[in-house]
Amino acid sequence: MKQWKICLAALAVAAGLGLFAAVIVWGDGMPGHMAGLCTGMGGALLGAGSVKLLIPLLMRSMTPEERQEVERGERDERNVAIREKAAYTSWYWTLGLLWIPFVVALLQGSTLWLCLSSGAVVLHSLFYLVNLARWARRM
Repeated sequence: MKQWKICLAALAVAAGLGLFAAVIVWGDGMPGHMAGLCTGMGGALLGAGSVKLLIPLLMRSMTPEERQEVERGERDERNVAIREKAAYTSWYWTLGLLWIPFVVALLQGSTLWLCLSSGAVVLHSLFYLVNLARWARRM
């Protein structure tokens, strides 16, 4: 089962790189919205696949005590509650920021809106980290 997950992650990285290559090669011949869609999907696949491949490598480089501490921290009730609260509040505040520019970018095919959509995703991640710190202090 673990080999299946690694193969799927490697396939996601390859597909992401393939989509980026397609945009670079055929970018001028593609409609504006299609190039943006391929670029976004390529970035998502590349990011998700590479993280899935890198985390096991980083875990192997740790000592057994460090690995045990990381696993304990992931399953600790307080840490789980903090992550859940932070995820809920950050998603609540950035829901509009994530969807409105994306829909407008698809409708208009505008480069400006595609950049704003990317910025909204970055803001979402930033809000999540801020909320993690805020809920860690409160709990």
